[in-house]
Amino acid sequence: MTYQTHAESWEQRATIRTRPRRIIENDELSFYPIQRQPLCFDPVIAKLGDEVRDIILLQSLYKYINDIVIFETEIVNKTALDIMKGRFPFDFPFSARYDAMSVVIDEDYHAFVAMDFQNQLEQQTGIKPFQTVTEIELSRAIPRAIKSLDNLEHQAGMELIAVAISENTVTSDVAAFATDKSVKRSIKGIMADHLADEGRHSKFWIELVKIYWKGIDESARLAIGAAIPCFLEEYLTNDIQKEFDTALVNSLNLPQAVRNKVIENLVGGYPITNQHPMIANIRRFFTTSGLVEHQPTRNQLKQYL
Repeated sequence: MTYQTHAESWEQRATIRTRPRRIIENDELSFYPIQRQPLCFDPVIAKLGDEVRDIILLQSLYKYINDIVIFETEIVNKTALDIMKGRFPFDFPFSARYDAMSVVIDEDYHAFVAMDFQNQLEQQTGIKPFQTVTEIELSRAIPRAIKSLDNLEHQAGMELIAVAISENTVTSDVAAFATDKSVKRSIKGIMADHLADEGRHSKFWIELVKIYWKGIDESARLAIGAAIPCFLEEYLTNDIQKEFDTALVNSLNLPQAVRNKVIENLVGGYPITNQHPMIANIRRFFTTSGLVEHQPTRNQLKQYL
């Protein structure tokens, strides 16, 4: 299978080459989409007024920014660098390895922009993140899925597919953020810039999975196909978000009884059902990447199709 490089498109459109620095506005718009933070709809929180709501939204943006940095520098770039440097145990063509380098540059730039923007927020608001989150769902899901496989080459394949799945789910997530009219223009601008690159990245990872899946033997497909549900079970949770929201509520200057009531209301507040947008994106990835053309893998993934 031939790989078509996206180098020309990258040279012309990559945000590192074409976007100005985003400066945060001092206006009345929100730091974070209220629809993405169920805490703001808790009746107890709603009664506490705009100041508490705005602190929750600012801290939620800090977490989102930190998640971007973790995702791009610790997860996506690790796999992309392995491919670019020829450390990945599969012979991808030079054009794919070259494009992997452009992904690394993009992702590091996104993290650079995120760090700059967080600093601007701290300077403007005088409020720092109340905690530093050190992992995201993928930080748990990928190692656990890899651990379920004994063969090192199969582990690498599972890592590749996990990163490809995540890159194809985050794109739609960023798109929804970028179009929210309640959010400050600079924040939407950063997300739109990010989206401009992520659309290209999602296609890159799909193409790599296509090449990889067709190039490995049946025993590898069977082993990796059986491990994908393990990855999805860990990935499709909101445990870390619940942990963050619980800690956020406890950080607020509220009576303990009030905090306890809000935390009690968090239980079951983050279901990921078959109607969740992430599932639709994953289902689309399984089809476009060719994974489910392999009937045993299709059988393993039937609950997600």
